[in-house]
Amino acid sequence: MSQNLSRQQIYDRIKASSKDSYILDEMKRLGFWQETSTPSVPEQLIQREAVLQQELQELLAKDRKYGNQEAMLREMRKKRMNDAKAKREITKQKSEQKRQDKADYWKNLQQQQIIYLGENVSKGLHKSDSDTEKLLQFSLPVFENVLDFSQKSGFGLSVIKYLAFHRSVSKKSHYHVFEIPKKSGGKRKISAPKPQLRHFQHWILENILNKIPVGEVVHGFTIKKSIVTNAESHLKKDIIINIDLQDFFPSISYKRVKGLFSKLGYSEQLSTIFALVCTQAHTEEVLLDDVKYFVHKGERFLPQGSPASPAISNIIAYKLDKRLQGLAAKYGFTYTRYADDLTFSAGQDNEQNINKLLYFVKQVINAEDFTIHPDKLHIMRRKHQQKVTGIVVNEKLNVERKKLRKFRALLHNIEVNGWQNQTWGKAFHLINAVEGYINFVNMVNPSKALVFKEKLSAIIAKHGKPIVEVRTTIPEIAETIKVSEDKEEIIAPKEEKTDWWNIF
Repeated sequence: MSQNLSRQQIYDRIKASSKDSYILDEMKRLGFWQETSTPSVPEQLIQREAVLQQELQELLAKDRKYGNQEAMLREMRKKRMNDAKAKREITKQKSEQKRQDKADYWKNLQQQQIIYLGENVSKGLHKSDSDTEKLLQFSLPVFENVLDFSQKSGFGLSVIKYLAFHRSVSKKSHYHVFEIPKKSGGKRKISAPKPQLRHFQHWILENILNKIPVGEVVHGFTIKKSIVTNAESHLKKDIIINIDLQDFFPSISYKRVKGLFSKLGYSEQLSTIFALVCTQAHTEEVLLDDVKYFVHKGERFLPQGSPASPAISNIIAYKLDKRLQGLAAKYGFTYTRYADDLTFSAGQDNEQNINKLLYFVKQVINAEDFTIHPDKLHIMRRKHQQKVTGIVVNEKLNVERKKLRKFRALLHNIEVNGWQNQTWGKAFHLINAVEGYINFVNMVNPSKALVFKEKLSAIIAKHGKPIVEVRTTIPEIAETIKVSEDKEEIIAPKEEKTDWWNIF
């Protein structure tokens, strides 16, 4: 036996040929078998036997392989199924990991960015580059992106998304909507923001809008200006022209508000968010299966009732004011604006310029995307009573005498008969209307207002205050809206600064 081969190797050699063939090879290797040029018969037989044995082993192997095809096919199918199952499991694990990675990515992205705020308003939310130079020029706060704004303003990303999200149909509304009567007839729709949205709008007002100055011709919603300063500009003029703009706030669209913030230097991302927060769409309440839905109709616009709306309207009307101011100066007129109320005045020498002025005023107003109210264009001459924002301006600032007499009569009737069945205009709450009119008179003529205040104090001492029926549960309305004799004025004080005509 060979000392170089293991037992298993010897066995494998015997199995591959034959026992005799293996012994023959070993005998030759060890020198016990003398080799000649011509093999002997026994040697040939052994070699032939080894070849036949090898062929027989191969045939037996093939027979075993193909003898039971059904078992072989079953084995093949089983192997394929196991391979496919393993492959599916790997694919499933990869897909699950991919899904998890994608979910983690979006979760992380949503914690740092706002990428969608509704249909047709989300296109530019990925653009977060602001014009820092322009923002610093206006002394406005600079934000790198919405996450930076969230951290600096204190409004969480989820809150910002909730308040700014644009939905066609929703179960919630961010506004209390109600109507108040107009002096001229009809009703004015007020959309008062709920506390969370109102807080956001106030932040925009105080930190952005109030830092942008308005022109000297603007007297509404600006600090140290009022209906009195507006009227003073037209005192003792021979000709006064009053023009009202129709649907002033609703005519200022979402796109114009977004454009305003972009012109100030904010990125499209932040401009979109600020514009969505400061605008709303016409909303109808629909009851379906005892569930109330708020359905938005049409485009978003500037709501009347938001603390930010007056300041936005003044800034957007900046170019309108400049053009009208220049036009008025060209024809010898003085121009002022109080909200949607435009007033022009001049001396008698400019009578011939009225038609030219009105023609070009209409052109400018239309060019600036505003509309003149068809029923509210009045030309008043000095021989008749002239009023500007409810104040008589013929000789001195005064309150309309006819209305003063009616008010004195009202106070007398209340003193004699009490509060019941007494009315003042279209006011819901008589006591509020009475106090409001006295405050209005006090702005124009404090001495007359003092008499009325003393009279009201005597009435309250005698009859007490009337019970005020609560028609709304909105506590912020009293702070947001101040009702005067002619205007529903939304308080939004501003500081006068230098002229920024170039940005518009």
